[in-house]
Amino acid sequence: MPTPVTDSFPPSARSWLAVARDGSPDQRRELAASLTAIYRDPLLRYLHTFGARLDVEDVVQDLCARILDPGFLDGWQRSERPFRLWLRTAARFELMNRIRAERRRDGAGDDALADLAESDNAQAAFERAYSASLIRSASDAAQRLLESQGRGSEWMLFIEHAVHGKPYAQCAPPLGIPVDSARHVTARVRGLVLDALRGVLSAERVAEADFEQELVALLSHLKP
Repeated sequence: MPTPVTDSFPPSARSWLAVARDGSPDQRRELAASLTAIYRDPLLRYLHTFGARLDVEDVVQDLCARILDPGFLDGWQRSERPFRLWLRTAARFELMNRIRAERRRDGAGDDALADLAESDNAQAAFERAYSASLIRSASDAAQRLLESQGRGSEWMLFIEHAVHGKPYAQCAPPLGIPVDSARHVTARVRGLVLDALRGVLSAERVAEADFEQELVALLSHLKP
């Protein structure tokens, strides 16, 4: 049975539209804040690669303010593209439109489209920041759930073993967790993190059977 991690993490893409149209003000604020926490930094890093003189933070702020606009989300659904790619394209065109407007005010030529050709560096900057942001948000959601249940030691075991590579015999006893059950505890926490990722990965059109493969791909973007 799925865990309730997604109660504190963006729900499935289908639910985003329901919240956008019929959610309470609190539900809308919570979802908008969760999505902004994931996508704001990747969008900023992406737009910075274009070297525009305009304030890209203002561009991203305006885009995030529209993140639950039903018309905006309907456009994404019609595009049948992963949400992050839809947002990335929307950010680039918004920046392009602002550059065009500035050039018109200055009486300059309107060749912004050629100036904003997307480079491999721009894509890589976005994907690296997106991977870090998504994994961080999912991990935070899993940690909050465990701590709310008085099981914070299980999260600490997961970090000590899965992240820092310490053997169970070394890291489990100080946390009050029997070595014999440490492997199962770590697997359960790992499942919580994957559950927390499901909502966003569904919006990126990743099949459930491919979640772990996608996680490996996300982690690969974080390598130096």
